[in-house]
Amino acid sequence: MATEHVLLGESAKLPVNSSSPIISFAPLVVPSPGRPAELQVRVTAPVAGDSLPIILLSHGHGPSNWLSSLQGYAPLAEFWAKHGFVVIQPTHLSSRTLSLPSQTGNEMYWRSRAEDMTRILDHLDLIEAAVPGLKGRLDKNNIGAAGHSFGSMTSF
Repeated sequence: MATEHVLLGESAKLPVNSSSPIISFAPLVVPSPGRPAELQVRVTAPVAGDSLPIILLSHGHGPSNWLSSLQGYAPLAEFWAKHGFVVIQPTHLSSRTLSLPSQTGNEMYWRSRAEDMTRILDHLDLIEAAVPGLKGRLDKNNIGAAGHSFGSMTSF
């Protein structure tokens, strides 16, 4: 079985060395009835452009560089946004910043991570309308997922 590797700039036909101004908006609460804590997300997006592809960025277990999941991964999220992507970062229930106890059979809230991603997709219209200047600019047919550590399992 052959594996093909494509560089970000090649796959998206993006000039990797150029960038656009961005906005970052947080916290934005996504409706999640019955969830032990609000589902808060950060949205980072280019200031200009239309038909913007979306990346859901799922964090690892705990803080990134001693920041909450919502505040972490800034270099990565900003790079993608500066190159034409809208990046949505959820704070999953497994984030140490929430200090929630683990549940037997659902250690580190692994089940809820997929539910968080689905909630985000189900509420893209709300997210798009809540971020100043973003309404009508998302390409909801061009969505990818990425993750770090435990987040890579979530995005898989």
